[in-house]
Amino acid sequence: MKTGTAATRALTDEAWAPVLAAAGAQGQELGEQILAVAHEIAANPLRGPLTDPNREPEDKAALAARLFTGRADARVVELLQGMVRGRWSRPVDIISALHDLGIQAILSGARAGGTLDDVEQEVFTVSREVAANREIRQALEPARRTSTDARVRLARRLFSSRISGPAMTLVVWCVRHQPEVAVGGVPYNLRRVTELAAAMQHRVIADVITAVPLTTAQKNRLRDILARRLGFDIELNTEVDPSVIGGVKVTVRDLVMDSTVRHSLAQLRTTLTG
Repeated sequence: MKTGTAATRALTDEAWAPVLAAAGAQGQELGEQILAVAHEIAANPLRGPLTDPNREPEDKAALAARLFTGRADARVVELLQGMVRGRWSRPVDIISALHDLGIQAILSGARAGGTLDDVEQEVFTVSREVAANREIRQALEPARRTSTDARVRLARRLFSSRISGPAMTLVVWCVRHQPEVAVGGVPYNLRRVTELAAAMQHRVIADVITAVPLTTAQKNRLRDILARRLGFDIELNTEVDPSVIGGVKVTVRDLVMDSTVRHSLAQLRTTLTG
């Protein structure tokens, strides 16, 4: 039986799903507001009072209403009120739940409006640029010498003129949020968002490394082979790495298929040395 955070999240998802479905393309705006509410709760000493198990549920709901009525859509306020009436194992869990709901709402709204593929591609393009540019990557990562607000301003200067509003909101979240993983940061967050967007379109992302760029025909053939093998539509994330010498390495979720010359030589070396 689910208790604490798990139970509250399950009830929240059940109550929010029909609201989000009815919102249609407006879900993008609701998602942006949910992420803004999450940021304000996290940036101020609010998550404790809003999740305190010793306070009456209706007292916490009234506090949520006082804080955000008139500043956020009534549906967002009602969502938050329902969440604070529940029990949370840790105060930070309500922030994580709001993050997930906000991202889901933006992507669902984009899907309803027919722009989900555009939003996915825009975030994916930012992800590729951050991964390829060490200077940008380091500037966007948390550091003592820069504040979160400064890093968000930098992200807006770099990308806001080239991507849509919903995509920029997601990029800002990726810059603000510190994932609970040992190695993550902004690249991890950007990848997570693109994977969620791809999953909504029944696609998975395959990371492909080759020594030389693949031709369009080779990409199409590889995409077809992977789709038949895995049973999903495939989106390729290609990378050129001359050190692999030849062949191809494909990573899809936890599945790794490595037929590169470098990998074969490493296997041979292991065999020879015992």
